[in-house]
Amino acid sequence: MIEGLARDSDATRYAGFWIRVAANALDVLMLAALNQMALLASGGSRVFSPGSAAGSLSLSLGFTEIVVGGILPPLVIIGSWIALGASPGKVLLGLRIVDDPTGGRPSAWQCLGRYVTALVGILCAGVGYLWIAIDARNQGLHDKIVRTLVVRRA
Repeated sequence: MIEGLARDSDATRYAGFWIRVAANALDVLMLAALNQMALLASGGSRVFSPGSAAGSLSLSLGFTEIVVGGILPPLVIIGSWIALGASPGKVLLGLRIVDDPTGGRPSAWQCLGRYVTALVGILCAGVGYLWIAIDARNQGLHDKIVRTLVVRRA
């Protein structure tokens, strides 16, 4: 457990904007590879068909694609936050997510809330993530809402 996270002297422990960008990029690459492997293993494929006369394309997704593309990523990310205290990309870069007041592992509810609020932050022109770059403790809005911090492992 990390003691005294709120003190300014511990600010060097906070994970900055660019290392968090790199961790998220690693997560996206890992999830894309996992999605493709799962789709190939299940025999699923994305089917594009010509749309209207305007030349648009419609995307037809089957059950497998919905499960693999829409359910698997949140389960992997939230599950790793709960089990490991970090996403796979954060683990590789020596980062972890901690409860702000205690420095301990975040609760399952915090992890679920963090995921949902991070999605909202992305949908709002990325403001939730850009906040990391200007915040003194490098917290995104999703971190502030659920009271978590991303810190470097000791």
